[in-house]
Amino acid sequence: MRGLVGVKGTEAEMKDLFARVRWIRALGAAAAVIVLSFLVLMGVVAAYAFVLAFQARGVPDQTAINRFAAAISPPMMPWLEALLTFLLAWRGSRAADASKVDGALLGVLSGLLSIAVVLAFGGSLGLRSLVVVLALSALGWLGGLAGRKWSARN
Repeated sequence: MRGLVGVKGTEAEMKDLFARVRWIRALGAAAAVIVLSFLVLMGVVAAYAFVLAFQARGVPDQTAINRFAAAISPPMMPWLEALLTFLLAWRGSRAADASKVDGALLGVLSGLLSIAVVLAFGGSLGLRSLVVVLALSALGWLGGLAGRKWSARN
């Protein structure tokens, strides 16, 4: 039976592979991807507000801050999620008890949580959402693969 790319084996071996996945760890890492993306974005917006406050020598213009946040959030969030998914999959796959599918699972869960956040804030699903989920899944898998290769060398 041919399952995941790069994973070969019988059905029993595949079941064993998925049984060894640390589901709570993968879900926690996926939630961390979303939370850290928001925190980084909030830090950028706070820095912008800080600069505006110094320029105004007082209370910054709330409308300008809102406009900046609305302009920077849609393009920046997927990039942050992609970077953090790769890094956390890379780091997580270096653990001694890491499964071969942990990185891919992290990517899939990050993508699904990303869609949940989009829907929670009134967005809609479209081709962009599908591309983000597929990209996060691929980056999670690549991060897991890179982490295993890195730990095998060291």
